[in-house]
Amino acid sequence: MADRAYTRGLSLPQGLGPGAFFVVSLAAAPWVFNSNAALTVLSLMAVAVVFALSYNILFGQTGLLSFGHAVYYGLGAYFTVHALNYFAVSRIPYPVELTPLLGGVAGLFFGFVLGVISVRRAGLGFAMISFGIGILMGSLALILRHWFGGDGGLAGNPAGGTHLFGLTLTSPLEIYYLMAAWCVVCVALIYFFTNTPLGQMATAVRDNSERVEFMGYSPYQIRVRMHTLAGFFAGVAGGMAAITNGIVAPDALGFVLSGEVIIMAYIGGTTIFFGPVIGAVILSFMQIQLSNYTNAWQLYLGLLFVFIVIYAPDGIAGLLKMHAPAMRYRKLHHLLPAYLLVAVPGGVFLLGLVFLVQMGYALHGAQIFLTQSFTFMGLAFDDHSVWTWVIGAAVTAGAFLGARPGVARARCAWERITVEIKAAQALASRADGDTG
Repeated sequence: MADRAYTRGLSLPQGLGPGAFFVVSLAAAPWVFNSNAALTVLSLMAVAVVFALSYNILFGQTGLLSFGHAVYYGLGAYFTVHALNYFAVSRIPYPVELTPLLGGVAGLFFGFVLGVISVRRAGLGFAMISFGIGILMGSLALILRHWFGGDGGLAGNPAGGTHLFGLTLTSPLEIYYLMAAWCVVCVALIYFFTNTPLGQMATAVRDNSERVEFMGYSPYQIRVRMHTLAGFFAGVAGGMAAITNGIVAPDALGFVLSGEVIIMAYIGGTTIFFGPVIGAVILSFMQIQLSNYTNAWQLYLGLLFVFIVIYAPDGIAGLLKMHAPAMRYRKLHHLLPAYLLVAVPGGVFLLGLVFLVQMGYALHGAQIFLTQSFTFMGLAFDDHSVWTWVIGAAVTAGAFLGARPGVARARCAWERITVEIKAAQALASRADGDTG
């Protein structure tokens, strides 16, 4: 009943390798990216990872498409900031490093209360209810200015109050390792919960809720529990963001953030546990780093999202997992020639597309002076010339058409190695049967 691809992606033997790589990457990242700006980016990526995985508890595992998941993230952030300000002036020795847990408690409470109301309907009904809850909380954030701080939001100082292990949280490195520790703990807990009987029943509810009800379980009760759990981890992510940024604004409750977490989960892949982790890293990089180089980063994000939805519905993690059998049976080298035939014209196509987009931005006043020439990859081009546009469009279209033979060859190679892998699996199964 449960989706086999999802449960295989969560199985412990296959999860240890990616999990160990994930932990080592978090620990070693500051040794590679050691500037203060880079450490802040890494901290925000750790926050995004927890937030994306909390959303995938709803969408990928339980089948609940929410348009208001940022509500629990934002409420967790606000409660954390209020806790920071309170503990900074009170004599209660509550460690600042544990304040994201208070944000998680807030997310858990509201996740349960609002979940009892919203999960009575699944599918489109739940999506619309979550959308309405997002509108409600966004309005309350502007009405209850004493609590939410109005348009300017609320600020908190993580350096004040009581600290653990001699930390001061005054340096980006300390904040990063704190965020990394919370990220590892949350990822491990979410991984654990997705493999519990509750997590498996949630997957069954996603696939066939009527059959689950026929077995004697209540799909409604399972959805409430999963919604509450997702709210808890979203609140923890909000608390982590409050410590990293030192401020929280009403945007943390808004639809933009709710849309971003959907993109994170879908780009990375919702049917594999570490898929949203990949999506969170990609979106965070595009938001923080790519936006420094181009104003069109949202356009590129939209193109990537459309490409994933059309050509890779299982996300980037699904593409990686698809190649696992080819690597296991040493058939990957049969795909490399076809992939090279796609990679060369595909790279030219991407460069041409970026060239046209950036030239369009320059043509409409993005330059300081309208007479300034458009520069791309160190070369100057006349963006006011028709021939520049014609040649750029022709090269881009030609590269797109030039990639089609490689795609056809890759498809044939996949069909051939699929047959070979199935034959090898059948032979291995027959050998195991003879041995038994």
